[in-house]
Amino acid sequence: MPERDQTQDFVFDYWPTGQCDMQCPFCYGAQVPDFAKYIPSSDGQKKVNMYSPSAETILLTSSIEPRPELDLDQSKQVLRLMRSVGGSIITVAGGEPLLRPETPRILSFAKQELGMIVYLSTDGSFVLNRYPEFNEQIDVMGLPLDGSSIEINERMGRRPYLYNNIRKILGYFREFPPSHIVKVGTVMSKINYDDIANIGRLLFRNPELRSPDVWRLYQFEKIGRGEQNANDYYISNDEFEAKSNEIVQLFPEIDIRPRSNETHLNAYFFVTPDGMLQVVDSSHHVSIADLTSMSTDNLTSLITNYQLTISRANENRDWLETPRK
Repeated sequence: MPERDQTQDFVFDYWPTGQCDMQCPFCYGAQVPDFAKYIPSSDGQKKVNMYSPSAETILLTSSIEPRPELDLDQSKQVLRLMRSVGGSIITVAGGEPLLRPETPRILSFAKQELGMIVYLSTDGSFVLNRYPEFNEQIDVMGLPLDGSSIEINERMGRRPYLYNNIRKILGYFREFPPSHIVKVGTVMSKINYDDIANIGRLLFRNPELRSPDVWRLYQFEKIGRGEQNANDYYISNDEFEAKSNEIVQLFPEIDIRPRSNETHLNAYFFVTPDGMLQVVDSSHHVSIADLTSMSTDNLTSLITNYQLTISRANENRDWLETPRK
């Protein structure tokens, strides 16, 4: 992994597309077609259900026309702008980023031309088919697994094939060890609460699979689609902390990184598929800039007002320093 320049230690997420083969009921990432549905508000600003049916976002733009996803050249322009103000670590997510044909070229641009640390977050559906296109262009791959069986993953809202896809990928990495870090993320909810230990045994006690370098436990959040489905999934802060502590004790040799809802708040910069820069405020994503029309000087001035977000974002992603197994 490239050496990090502490003077440019700035983490952000880029969603190159809202397309996704999953329809997870707790998703708060980019989704199609919701991101283009604008709603006028009483205060004269423009609000939009951006990337989820329920999360209203304040836009700092006067336009109410639907905006398409950035093309490749526009994507490069926005990433170059983010790099110029200190963005040195990029998470490429979505949607499902590998559904976009140009994503490997975006990964290569970020790593080779901008010198970024590149983290690809994917649901795994297209990894093995496209792996030769991008495997040398990433430093980290993040994969989801929310149950120790197909059934529990389905009950969590994942497609039936996700479970086998993740096993195939980890099996492939067992045979052909990757040069990048492998992270598996698990959303913890009331549905899979009693299965978390079994997921750990599958990931770290199965000789057929390459164990991930990092296991992240995410508390279910009432944000995006999760706001509509909270009754089925919600667990309290105390429940999340208790289960996380239990899992850490069960697997003391594993790098386990729980992320509570409290640590998610104001801890991310998101660049949306149409080029808006967002932060997380309470249960909403709030757009703070239109990167397609902003100068470096103006963005630099804006970013200086978000030092707490930068600090929390870096703390939230400090696991990127994990040595590869």
